[in-house]
Amino acid sequence: MIETTTGVQPGAIAPQYRVLNATDAALVWVLKWGGDTDHVIANKLDTMPSKVADILAENTHVGSKDQATRMVAQSKG
Repeated sequence: MIETTTGVQPGAIAPQYRVLNATDAALVWVLKWGGDTDHVIANKLDTMPSKVADILAENTHVGSKDQATRMVAQSKG
């Protein structure tokens, strides 16, 4: 049987999300190129989908796309 809780308000505890750094931003691009959706990428990196969308729109972490391109090229070489 499930016990009821009292005094608990939905949303009372704010979820904690990880702040993405430059390396994470490059990884966002690599994952996107690999076919992952924004929500899947956000889940993998423990962040919000809006943060992933900001990176892909190049609103934040400008230059991460170029860094990701170099990472992929190095892994193939």
